[in-house]
Amino acid sequence: DDQHGTAVISTAALLNAAKIAGKALDKLRVVVNGAGAAAIACARLFIAVGVRRENMIFCDSQGVVTTYRTDINEIKREFATTRRITTLAEAIHDADVFLGVSKADVLTPEMLRTMATNPIVMALANPDPEIAYDKAVVSRPDIIFATGRSDYPNQVNNVLGFPYIFRGALDVYATEINEAMKIAAAHALAELVGDDLSADYIIPAAFDPRVRDAVASAVEQAARASGVARV
Repeated sequence: DDQHGTAVISTAALLNAAKIAGKALDKLRVVVNGAGAAAIACARLFIAVGVRRENMIFCDSQGVVTTYRTDINEIKREFATTRRITTLAEAIHDADVFLGVSKADVLTPEMLRTMATNPIVMALANPDPEIAYDKAVVSRPDIIFATGRSDYPNQVNNVLGFPYIFRGALDVYATEINEAMKIAAAHALAELVGDDLSADYIIPAAFDPRVRDAVASAVEQAARASGVARV
């Protein structure tokens, strides 16, 4: 739930945010702050829907994850950049997307102002995001902003994915939950927004009654298509 749930919901948000920003997924420059299990799961699913690995930069508690560091593990090395930069401030310059799965207040208004036009910011640290909502929208009026909180627009909430992903998997007796099923869930969520898409509405609300059937059905179909359904 905390790894792949976050990945599915943030990917759904990214799909719609990119539409609003008018940017192709394979052109997005993405900065991920935090390099734990959730961050890795999100990054891998972003890549699965079209983001290019070479356009991603990871930052952990020690700074930018680069190929020149000797203190990173094998999983972090998968996302290490060859750029000779060391700080989040350097990484965020001209970035299109910031994904925060880290801690409060690490993204400053000054950093935010250096991002590309129509920046997509998902500040998911809870209860306090990487940058406060009020600071973010004042610093960048063109921002597309999501948090993990229910009192702001665009809540990236894992309840949008679970238990409905499990519902779809169980209904067809799937032998596993694979990448195809997660991608299908993300697209189903993104498509539910429909013509109401706006900077303040890139993913359905947590209690949108349409979510259950849309996600479960998409997961079932993907399980069948990928050969893991037993029913």
